Amino acid sequence: MIYPGIVGTGFYVPKNILNNKKLSKINKVSPKDIYDKTGIKERRIVDKKETASEMGFKAALKAINSANINKNEIDQVICSTFSGDYIYPALACKISQKLKINFAGCFDVMANCTGFQTAVNIAFNNLKISKSIRNILVIGVALQSRYIDWKDPHSSIYFGDGASASIISNVGKGYGHLGSSLISNTSVYDSVRMRGGGSSFSNSVGKKKNYKQFYEISGLEVWKQVVTFQPKNINLALKEAKLELKDIDFFIFHQANKNLIKFLMNRLSLPMNKTHITVDKFANTADASIGITLDDAVKKKKIKKNDIVLLSGVGAGFVFGTTILKWSF
Repeated sequence: MIYPGIVGTGFYVPKNILNNKKLSKINKVSPKDIYDKTGIKERRIVDKKETASEMGFKAALKAINSANINKNEIDQVICSTFSGDYIYPALACKISQKLKINFAGCFDVMANCTGFQTAVNIAFNNLKISKSIRNILVIGVALQSRYIDWKDPHSSIYFGDGASASIISNVGKGYGHLGSSLISNTSVYDSVRMRGGGSSFSNSVGKKKNYKQFYEISGLEVWKQVVTFQPKNINLALKEAKLELKDIDFFIFHQANKNLIKFLMNRLSLPMNKTHITVDKFANTADASIGITLDDAVKKKKIKKNDIVLLSGVGAGFVFGTTILKWSF
């Protein structure tokens, strides 16, 4: 019997810091207004030469080291991203090449800001299904700064760059995956989008200052979606795990907005000391967000062995994902 769980975590963020004071000079939104609206103080931004695969590679090395395994013991590499080095091949293949892992199965997943948690669920299932798979490397990568119009007062305040990774392995009876839920509300599909590069807008690629190449976001719609559907998604995962909300020791949420996380915790009647915040220093790192926050909470010893941990996120589309597991280390 296989009991899949997380055995190692890691994350990487670029060195370059763009704080609200610097951003304010570009988008003309005051530092106070940025913070009051988002809870974000600063974000990390790649330099001109840094790539998505390089960020993913660095996060992966940290997770491999955390799990105390040899990289050649990895049987599968799953990468969650919408900002790979190329449209194709998969970013997972490029990161595997950098790691010099031979013959591991590689593929990408796209569920946007809930992508990392979705990729972890896929890894859990793959470990259960295949007898030949022992260790799976899951990576979330978000290189967003090149797709943001920094002069736009709406979209520019939310996002940053980063990558996170986890190793999924058999953690033994009594630990690991307990339950999951994935639901979508596609009626507001266009509320958060980037059209440039898609097959319907392929001619926009390469044209400077073409709005289709930049993020388009309705912050109000994101808020509405989270408060309406994320609690429902969480309850579905709890039902599958045969648990109640009071059984959860710690919550890791997608870091879209600090105020939104506070509102959600209040909506669930939960104290803020049962969750962890990284959006204030890293902003919204999309696919990397949940993994970054998880690793940071583990390193700060907010999550310990035997804790029941809930991971929950929302991504453009809109896609809502929740995973519950018993922590094994």
